[in-house]
Amino acid sequence: MEENLTMNDNRHHDNSYVSTCTIRGAPIVSLITDGKERLCLAQISNDLLKDFSYNEIHNRRVALGITCVQCTPVQLELLRRAGAMPSSSRRCGMITRREAERLVNSFLESTKPLNLPENFVFEVYHHCAWGCRGLFIPIRYNSSRAKCIRCSFCDSFLSPNKFIFHSHRLPNVSYVQPDSPNFNAWRRHLRLHNPTHSEDLRDAWEDVKAM
Repeated sequence: MEENLTMNDNRHHDNSYVSTCTIRGAPIVSLITDGKERLCLAQISNDLLKDFSYNEIHNRRVALGITCVQCTPVQLELLRRAGAMPSSSRRCGMITRREAERLVNSFLESTKPLNLPENFVFEVYHHCAWGCRGLFIPIRYNSSRAKCIRCSFCDSFLSPNKFIFHSHRLPNVSYVQPDSPNFNAWRRHLRLHNPTHSEDLRDAWEDVKAM
């Protein structure tokens, strides 16, 4: 269902429109910009996660590696008119629909086993310090302390939180200062190695990160 709430502002060159999607039976306002759908985190928190505190939701979002994108003033006005935000609001963080589902499910659903082949692995890497590559073995993963990643250089098995501290200095590789405040949030640093991976593979990786 789409609502005819479009707004063009030459100062912002913003062509966005409001639609509505459903998450766990609740209607949620979405904002479509350049074909990309994003949802208002505040509305998700108020409508679906009302039993959890702001800090709980914020910490879980960071742990899941979900980044909020701040909407423009024009987009904020659209969200106000659609009822997603109060008229007094001055900002609004937006996340994708899949990110919203991951966040909500992480609070409201028990962890389900992944539907992946027994010998399936993800090729992953990180850029912290000198960086590293490895094989993430999902069947071994049950917590951030599980030794489920095998280093591609030394064959050591490490947990996700340890792996992002693990690096090998290679020729033509620059040192990258780690992001200290979020360094233990491995989901922010660990990425799929193959940039041409399929959407199914990306979705499976997001499911792992949501565990």
